[in-house]
Amino acid sequence: MKKRRKFRLGRVLLLLMVPLFLLIMIGVGIQKVFFSKPEVYDPSLFVLEGDRMTYQDPSYETSWGIDVSEHNQIIDWDQVADDGVEFVFVRLGYRGGIEGQLHEDETFSANIQGAREAGLELGVYWYSSAIDQEELQEEIDFVLERLEGIQLDLPVVYDMEIFDADQGRINSLSVEEKTDLALGFCDAMEEAGYESMVYGNYTWLHEHLDHERILDQNIWYAAYQETPDMTENFTIWQYSQTGQVAGIQGNVDLNIRLTKKE
Repeated sequence: MKKRRKFRLGRVLLLLMVPLFLLIMIGVGIQKVFFSKPEVYDPSLFVLEGDRMTYQDPSYETSWGIDVSEHNQIIDWDQVADDGVEFVFVRLGYRGGIEGQLHEDETFSANIQGAREAGLELGVYWYSSAIDQEELQEEIDFVLERLEGIQLDLPVVYDMEIFDADQGRINSLSVEEKTDLALGFCDAMEEAGYESMVYGNYTWLHEHLDHERILDQNIWYAAYQETPDMTENFTIWQYSQTGQVAGIQGNVDLNIRLTKKE
């Protein structure tokens, strides 16, 4: 009788251990899915050579680019291309950060045409000050109307920033509201057949937006320094706002694009 009891007890323990083991394994799998760290760059491999940023990792392809707006005045795009610039993001327009009106960038059409004729890869960005979904839809319609007939190589970028610490119209928006607006814009661009991207510095991407909700988005990271503080897998890093490029008067924003080789 004692042997049979021991046998039954062993079976009971075994039956209890099997589901416990399965629960542990499921938990490990969930942890890997939801808590694993994203791919990161090695900051020591970013090397600034003159004005040009490089990334010394043979598993990545890099290219050098700029972003421009009416503030850069009239641009000689042939000189820009001859200076080694490979891609450009052109500002399409903006909503006023205080008055809230929609504006097309004064040099949008000229920059699109000039960059295309010079053979540069082309993307656009939109500066948003939408405070609700109705205004966001106005911005989406405004952008898509002006993109009609234009072929892009790079994403349409959503750029929202604090315009004025006292009077800025987006100042009262919550993190979730700003995140909803960013993702809503990106979804609309994707549905229209364009790639999308979110622009921001470390503070904006981690404190003004719900970072967990934007992990699947293409990120254009802004930080004006020689090594990035944010090493998560951003697609583009805007590393300078005081660059010098032939064909452009004054300073211009400089960017490096990183693409993982297959």
